[in-house]
Amino acid sequence: MKKIAFPLFLLFLLSLQSCATKKKMLYLQDLDTFNNSMVSYSTTKIQPNDILKITVSDLNPLVTAPFNISPGTVQQMSVEMMKLNGYLVTPEGTIIMPILDEISVIGLTPSNVEIKIKNLLIDEGYLVNPTVQARVINNKFTILGEVASPGVKPFTEESISLLDALGMAGDLTYRGIRNDIKLIRELDGKRQVYHIDITTASWMSNPDYRIRQNDVILVTPNKLTVNSAGLIKDPIQTIGILATLLTLYFLIIR
Repeated sequence: MKKIAFPLFLLFLLSLQSCATKKKMLYLQDLDTFNNSMVSYSTTKIQPNDILKITVSDLNPLVTAPFNISPGTVQQMSVEMMKLNGYLVTPEGTIIMPILDEISVIGLTPSNVEIKIKNLLIDEGYLVNPTVQARVINNKFTILGEVASPGVKPFTEESISLLDALGMAGDLTYRGIRNDIKLIRELDGKRQVYHIDITTASWMSNPDYRIRQNDVILVTPNKLTVNSAGLIKDPIQTIGILATLLTLYFLIIR
């Protein structure tokens, strides 16, 4: 009886390595339900500490030169150089442009800024029909917790999806909680916290869940990982190794 009971006990230990259910681990389990659903986007608003690349152009480059930080060289710059030569949005939400001086951009979208600067140039009599391009060039998000590669991640788009962000971080580890990913965002002077369950696809229809400039993503570890903190680094893996060693030991001594 003992000879039968012990192998069964070892099998039980090995089964603990895969004790997490599919319901807790798999992403977008009801994805087919949302097939052909509408995709919603939201436009990002400019916030303090954003760096704007603003380019003013016209048929005659000479007349727009005074309104550009580095006339004639902007397109040849690297991204890092553009950051150094961009317009940093102050805590008060303003930028300082040549000739036009202080301009309030807080809460505006990049396209709003383009329209505002264009109208200023025309209304003040500087240019007749200028083209203005505005873009945030220091987009980044921070991802922490149970992902393969946590840290600060830059991106060039106006916004990216949460799945894009997780992919850039190397995906979640098996220890990460999938039904309560926290998204922290500062918007209009207020801090907002969203709780996202990626085991379902329903969150994909919410434009607020697209990752924007300065967002923070937190992936919480599961209870087993939290409870074992300071004891062993990976309890499930340790149990598996011990069970395998014990199995080999008893096979040898038989």
